[in-house]
Amino acid sequence: MSQKIDLNNTEIAFGYKSNAELKNSLFIFGLLQKPALVSLLTKVADWIIKYKIPLKFVLRKTVFKVFCAGENRQQAALTIKHLQEFKVNTVLDYVAEGDNSEESFENNLNTILTNIQFVSENAKNATVGVKLSGLEDVNFLKKFKQTNEGKTDEEKARLARFVERTDKICKAGSDKVVKIYIDAEEYSTQFIFDDVVEQMMEKYNKTNVIVYNTLQMYLKDRVDYLNKCIVDAKQKNFLLGMKLVRGAYVEKEREYAKRDGVPSPVFDTKEGTDTSYNKALTICLEEHQLIHTCLASHNQKSVELAIQLIEELKIENHYDKVFFSQLYGMSDNLTFNLANAGYNSSKYVPYGEVEKAIPYLMRRAEENSSIEGQVGREYELLLQEKKRRK
Repeated sequence: MSQKIDLNNTEIAFGYKSNAELKNSLFIFGLLQKPALVSLLTKVADWIIKYKIPLKFVLRKTVFKVFCAGENRQQAALTIKHLQEFKVNTVLDYVAEGDNSEESFENNLNTILTNIQFVSENAKNATVGVKLSGLEDVNFLKKFKQTNEGKTDEEKARLARFVERTDKICKAGSDKVVKIYIDAEEYSTQFIFDDVVEQMMEKYNKTNVIVYNTLQMYLKDRVDYLNKCIVDAKQKNFLLGMKLVRGAYVEKEREYAKRDGVPSPVFDTKEGTDTSYNKALTICLEEHQLIHTCLASHNQKSVELAIQLIEELKIENHYDKVFFSQLYGMSDNLTFNLANAGYNSSKYVPYGEVEKAIPYLMRRAEENSSIEGQVGREYELLLQEKKRRK
């Protein structure tokens, strides 16, 4: 690893936080160290949504402030501007979750298109995150493995509308030169999403990488899938965009597999996932002439491996080809120290109304408390910075 970067420098990591914000983060991560309390908070959050309990003010001043950039685009813009002062780029995403209606799908489409326009005007090097499940009902999409497999004319027309919505987003990204990170979701819909994203990459990644697929490396088939994509891209003469994550639905996937009596699609151990992630990372960086890679990872060892590979492979234009990204409110030691050292580093910046963002916030809370050592590391670094400031 390069000697010029210390990924645990807390002065750089938390320089963007005021003393009050640092204190609030310490309070939240202190709570997250208690899994039983997180479980209770999740139930309370469900009650808040179901019974419209008026606790918006409390949430806005605590957990929302740590993990979300604002309730609207204008508030998010202030966060984006603040991050830019520290050389940190952004991935903008509207996190409010709608229903499964055509009206909701069209609203989500228009929100994403507006976000693309917005970041093109306000945030250099910004990216827009897209959940394809916001553009069509996942229960409908689960029926198919490819977009040309619709069994009836009505189903084919519906699939075509879904592809058209995705195409409008990718075209807008291409027109405005804004990267589009398409999220991975549950395994049962991944085949259809992969098919659509491959179509978009072939269409819009001819000379510049606009469209990125997300590979959840806890899935046993993702390294093989990556190699297949490389072969296809070379044969069809287009570039690949790959965002590598470890995965967000591990317990769900195991439960689904057990329920359906099929082998689990995810690795049985964290070591299996880590090996898969680092193998994919190595393949992507070795193929840096073909692939632009986003390491969306909170794992410091994988970040260090990427830095090592950038140096060993002499990827001199790595700022334009290798991107690091962490969630807003988490792993600031990675994001800000990377940016300070000259790497292309970003925060995934979610925004949305407090009550509509509750499901996202609860996932963050559960994710933090379930990842072994994650909350403790966050808390300890925050505590170190508090002591340093004193």
